[in-house]
Amino acid sequence: MTPTKPGGGTTADMVRASVIRRPTGAAAPIRAAATFQGSDAVAAGAEPMMRTTLQLSPTSRTALKRLALDGDTTMSGLIRAAVVAGMERPDELATASLEHRRVSAGVRTTLDIPRELHRSLKRLAADRDTSVQALLIAAISRTHPNME
Repeated sequence: MTPTKPGGGTTADMVRASVIRRPTGAAAPIRAAATFQGSDAVAAGAEPMMRTTLQLSPTSRTALKRLALDGDTTMSGLIRAAVVAGMERPDELATASLEHRRVSAGVRTTLDIPRELHRSLKRLAADRDTSVQALLIAAISRTHPNME
């Protein structure tokens, strides 16, 4: 016989109800966005985002954080703006990214990028034999040259 708790339900039912489950299925990105960005952003029809990890040198990360604080924005906002500016001239960005390829030492930072911008970065990286990581770092370096 399975033990029951006061108020009904078994111990197993109570454990199942208290477990936080990872969203799955077609609606998973929307539920995940609601968790991390707040339900207001999702309800307002916010642009779908792709999450990526970027490795920055500790000095670059600190400099970006300070710029974000001074500009009353976020580090992610600064990076997204740098990438958008860099993608206005994708060939130049790809050429600049070559010096940042295969650089992996640093502090890991999670970044949300609009889905279409992320796809464009991936396409450019594939076409120019570079990486999204290198493109991101090149965009940041070009937009904020005095960071390091």
